[in-house]
Amino acid sequence: MIYFDNASTTKYKPASVYEAANFYLREIGVSPGRGSYGLGIEASRMLYKSRCSVGKYFGMNKPDKVVFTKNSTEAINLFFNGFFHQGDHVIISCYEHNAVLRPIQRLKEKGIIEYSVIQREDLFLPADVLYQKYANENTRLLALTLASNLTGRIIFRDDIYEYFHEKGIVTFVDSSQGAGKIRLSMKNQKIDFLAFTGHKDLMAIPGVGGLCCELDERIEPLIQGGTGIHGEEYTNPDIFPEGYEAGTLNMPAIWSIHAAIDYLNEHFNEIRLTEKRLTTYLLDGLKKIDTVTVYDREFSRVSTCSINVKGISSDKLVALLDKNGVCVRGGIHCAIIAHEAIDTVSTGTVRISLNYMNTEQEIDTVLDILRNAGD
Repeated sequence: MIYFDNASTTKYKPASVYEAANFYLREIGVSPGRGSYGLGIEASRMLYKSRCSVGKYFGMNKPDKVVFTKNSTEAINLFFNGFFHQGDHVIISCYEHNAVLRPIQRLKEKGIIEYSVIQREDLFLPADVLYQKYANENTRLLALTLASNLTGRIIFRDDIYEYFHEKGIVTFVDSSQGAGKIRLSMKNQKIDFLAFTGHKDLMAIPGVGGLCCELDERIEPLIQGGTGIHGEEYTNPDIFPEGYEAGTLNMPAIWSIHAAIDYLNEHFNEIRLTEKRLTTYLLDGLKKIDTVTVYDREFSRVSTCSINVKGISSDKLVALLDKNGVCVRGGIHCAIIAHEAIDTVSTGTVRISLNYMNTEQEIDTVLDILRNAGD
């Protein structure tokens, strides 16, 4: 089997990630903050270590200011639903995932906020021009994806964040795509809040994500329940981060992201260079096939690309590749406004997403299938 759906979930993880999850299940197996006995205290230590590991990876001033959730979607909903005030305005890009668009749209429908979408042709504009065109007196947040889950195009720009930050606008990054491929420093790049998920580029097991909070601003908890501390209170205690983590945390997944980040820190340059080489090899091969359209080919990207083949629908192409042992994703990729931006709502696309464990031989197999797809 050839696996080219890493933008959905990295199927193959470093061995240390599996070992970490297995160790927690077998040797610890209890919840942090739920007991003062030895194993409970060790679980709390491991939770704290994992917070700091994530925080340091994302370049935070205070690396323990990380709230763990089950994925980035929950983290985004936690932030948006707890952060905005009546009448706030937010700016997003036309490449945002539905995990950003849908909670923003729902808040608009409730009459709480308004939002503007930076159009595809405007993403080139200087930061001051973008500010003049899209910001208004009620703009409270700039929220951009790190990289498009549809085309792989890198959307985040340092200069935009620095300029908007200077204007007093809070900044947020959805790092779900690209977090393990692009190094960020929240403190240096003026990122106030960041959502992450473990199961994609960070290569942890599914079931862990979170919200990194560089800015000291209280947000309302998304879920009320047991927090392991101040159990005598009728609502979640106003304590960070425990007050935002009601319910039992997925500690095997959290400990796996600790191991995954250790692996990334050690092998980051090797992973980056390998994926750059493989992506270039894929794009060069696709360019030679006249029937293939590659979207956003001209832009800086992570190792994801979307294509269509003339004369064959995306669902049929996915089925053809699957028949030949190749896993890719087709259709609408949970990013409807991105499809609108590249004009593929009616057709969908076939997404090929690599990681460093793929090979040129695997790419050659896909290219051969695509050359003959219309036959």
